[in-house]
Amino acid sequence: MNLAHLARQLASARAQARVLDAGFWLDSVTNVECGYRVQAQLAQLAGNEVRGWKVTALSPEQQRGYLATQPVAGALLAPYVHVSPVTLSLARFVTPLLECEVAFVLGQDLPARTEPYECEEIRAAIDAVVPAMEIADCRLPPEAPDLLKLADSMGNGAFIVGQPLKHWKMLDLSGLAVTLSHDEIEVEYGTSARILGNPLFAVIALANAQPLAAGGLKRGQFVTTGTCTTPIPPCPGHYVGHFGALGSLALDIIP
Repeated sequence: MNLAHLARQLASARAQARVLDAGFWLDSVTNVECGYRVQAQLAQLAGNEVRGWKVTALSPEQQRGYLATQPVAGALLAPYVHVSPVTLSLARFVTPLLECEVAFVLGQDLPARTEPYECEEIRAAIDAVVPAMEIADCRLPPEAPDLLKLADSMGNGAFIVGQPLKHWKMLDLSGLAVTLSHDEIEVEYGTSARILGNPLFAVIALANAQPLAAGGLKRGQFVTTGTCTTPIPPCPGHYVGHFGALGSLALDIIP
């Protein structure tokens, strides 16, 4: 199977907000490396600007779906990364789900290496922490293999960031209360502890799960660590994610 052709088909499905017929491609992505090769092709098609990474498969049970023993990640491509406040249309998505996430901004490259990164090294490499929302979306049918979904930017539809907090090291990232409101009514509540007890641990796990696609973890990129709230289908209106001391961000959804 031609992985470059798969990338073009996925990019077209994303641009047209439609589901790709996965039948022809079911056996095309046989391992994580193949998935990353498709992501690298998608990055080229989007102008070679990877703004960050969404990490997933943080547990052994989830990793089995990718035939892996470590986390995997989806590239966040520049055309789909936005700064709050922003207005997005539901017409851009297929089956969107809205999530509140804690993301980190890298202050230096974290290249792949044989020696594992330690916690203090990662802390020193992080420039800021930022409240974020992701609109997860999938251009593939629900029954598609996880590896095929990995190739499809790990199901990213859009990524929205708030104001980065540079003086973050005194912040208790293990206990951030996170709420999502819709038209001033709270609709979801969660906590940063949902991510391995502390979302910083997800960044460490990803740094030690390289190589990634398109050059890997680079200075200035975001690493978003997974949802702190139960994902919900967004509907038109005004959403605000509140992250306590980390701040808040806003998203308007239109039809």
